[in-house]
Amino acid sequence: MTRRPRLPACLLTALLLSLGTGGCKRKDTVKVEIFDEATPPALTEALGALAPPWPAPERVVLADGLLVHWLREEGTPAVHLRLVFPTGDLKPALQGAPALIAARSVALELESLAARLSIRVEFASRTGRYEVAVHGVDAELPAILAGLGDIFSAPGLDGPLARARKQVAHDLRPPDAETLALGALTARLLGTSAAQELITAAAVQEAPETALRDAWEALTDPRSALVVVHAGDPLARHEDALADLAGRWKQRVKLIAAGEATEEALVRLRQGPRPAAPPAKHLKRPPIAPLERVDPPTSGRGSRSLLVLGRSLPLATARDRSLARLVQRHLQAELDIRLSISGTVGVFTIHVPLGAAGRGKPAADPLEEVEAAEQAADPAEADPLSRRLRRELTVIRDYLRERPLGQDLLGAAQLWLGARMVAASVGGEDWTALWSEALDLSVADGEIVAALARDAEAMLAATPDEAAAFITRWLDLEKSEPGWAWVAVGSEADLKGIIAAESKGIQFEPPPE
Repeated sequence: MTRRPRLPACLLTALLLSLGTGGCKRKDTVKVEIFDEATPPALTEALGALAPPWPAPERVVLADGLLVHWLREEGTPAVHLRLVFPTGDLKPALQGAPALIAARSVALELESLAARLSIRVEFASRTGRYEVAVHGVDAELPAILAGLGDIFSAPGLDGPLARARKQVAHDLRPPDAETLALGALTARLLGTSAAQELITAAAVQEAPETALRDAWEALTDPRSALVVVHAGDPLARHEDALADLAGRWKQRVKLIAAGEATEEALVRLRQGPRPAAPPAKHLKRPPIAPLERVDPPTSGRGSRSLLVLGRSLPLATARDRSLARLVQRHLQAELDIRLSISGTVGVFTIHVPLGAAGRGKPAADPLEEVEAAEQAADPAEADPLSRRLRRELTVIRDYLRERPLGQDLLGAAQLWLGARMVAASVGGEDWTALWSEALDLSVADGEIVAALARDAEAMLAATPDEAAAFITRWLDLEKSEPGWAWVAVGSEADLKGIIAAESKGIQFEPPPE
């Protein structure tokens, strides 16, 4: 990637004027604005390699309400187009399997165009939305836009939805222990339904056809969708094709109140109910979060037992979000700790395989048997698995309390940021994938352009004191603020001792005498 300078103000003005004039069709169908005049933060040469060098894009609101963000990279031979379908505003009956099948049907219809177009299609599920990305050569962009018009103006949905249901059922794998734990934990932390977080094969097969059609019409309503384009051509060169797309991609349901569709991408992405307030629970001190047990999968690799600790936390500012991501990358060197962020809410999870508790100790340890025999007649104390878990949780607690070194934070930041840019480069320097990440890091549209640059800048500037204070406030298993929940996956018989021990809160090894 080479750094591209921002367009001069005079050229931007001329472009606006040229797009605002011309035939009536263009004037009525397409409205073009410069997306953001705020310049990204000052970047060093090293920092510039860790954030995309895009100029401010153009924002296009088509006559049907479809929002388009146009990222131009002059001279690129490739084109990337990403369809973003938010799910937050769907009715509860359309969440889960119906929405997944509807979104997958769009991807399958685009894949059918590969027979005559040189394109590759990717389908992805992200927090609060589905995305369908199309990758091809720049010369194919008019044909891709025409293909979208064919898909969204097709009179019948039964065929595409039936094919999508069959494909989703084929691709869906039985949930493993981790999937089950994360589904239950996320539902508890964010107040969502279990069906929304965990889609089963039964739900796919049993989804009513009317729900599939309603989900398709609601999900693809242009007034709630977003299209991100990364191309070498200026938007003006494809204005007629976009006007034609607007004429064929019709509004099908009334999702939005009377008035014009919003021009703010993040308003579209975050419509619907807000996440529930985090549970006011601790792991160690009252009020203690109850340990929830989930039955394990019936078979397969994912049938192992697992404990997942999780918490939600507010991330109101861009700096908060960057620090959270950096802390997760640093801790991941020793722990299986994960983070998902959507807007101003983050969810941390710590994964502890129960079969590996005690760092590989055998299931039957002679020393444990002697120790258990010497303990009081408490079934929890006598349970070997419970004792190994207690040691493992003590190791995790102590590691979380270690003050990070500056060089470790710098290494974690460079690894994270470098991997992000490498992934975009391997994918054909797809700026739309990075733009999708920037959406998750932003609270308002004006932040999107510089979100990744500010994220890199904040990560590289974070100090050990800031990281340690963040960990103590949010992740300390004994002393952190409330907002915790935990889930154990395993049979009732296997986890009987753990459930009994942890009913009094998370347990650690006593301090050495």
